[in-house]
Amino acid sequence: MSGVLRRPVGPEPVQTYWARRALVFGAAMALLIAPLIISGASGDSAAQPDPPVGSNYMGSPILSMTPSTSQAKKVVVPKSGPGTYQAAKESVRSESSYGALIRYDLQVEDGLSIDPDKAAVLIQEVLDDPRSWRGTRRWRFDLTPVGQSATLHAYIVTPKTTDRLCAPYRTRGEVSCHHGNRVVLNAKRWLLGADSYGSDLTNYRRYLVNHEFGHALGKRHENCPGRGKLAPVMMQQTKGLGQCRKNPWPQSR
Repeated sequence: MSGVLRRPVGPEPVQTYWARRALVFGAAMALLIAPLIISGASGDSAAQPDPPVGSNYMGSPILSMTPSTSQAKKVVVPKSGPGTYQAAKESVRSESSYGALIRYDLQVEDGLSIDPDKAAVLIQEVLDDPRSWRGTRRWRFDLTPVGQSATLHAYIVTPKTTDRLCAPYRTRGEVSCHHGNRVVLNAKRWLLGADSYGSDLTNYRRYLVNHEFGHALGKRHENCPGRGKLAPVMMQQTKGLGQCRKNPWPQSR
């Protein structure tokens, strides 16, 4: 059949002829377009809405904890360890003279590629920053060597040891916790960060320290206060930021 449309030359009425030709033409176009429509529907599924934030238990459950690709490629975190520790020997006093003094020490589980002294100094730098809890003038922190008098005992440990030290809180090998006089930082989060902070591991660690030590000060979880605002440090930022912007500090607002 020729693709050129001619005027009818028989007894068939003109209106009927053109109607019939329109139906044939429309059917042919439908056959051509249908594969394109089907192909376009086979892509990725629609993005899921942000999970709700806020919880009343200290284990900080997380729905989205994917580390950045660059971090995941460079670091391997063992799932479990021996349950023995290297103790930090550093001693660093707070530069502040205001607020109740809280002494803490740090131990790192054997088998992790984390220097305990370097990690302890980093944690102290975070806690003694004016943007941290020290800035409230209600508390100040001193880092002490293990074996000396300490109110809190901080740990950086493998996921399975995190679950054991945090029980009965359900950390599921993924998150950190404050439990009793222990601040337990999951090495998976310490070394890999979380998707909400992307490749910004420095600020994620600041958030992690301030959040879990905040629980030790009696702080509970908070929600995002509104679109475009800084997330409270006690918001479960590892779980997601919702409409907020990342923020590792208690005193940023």
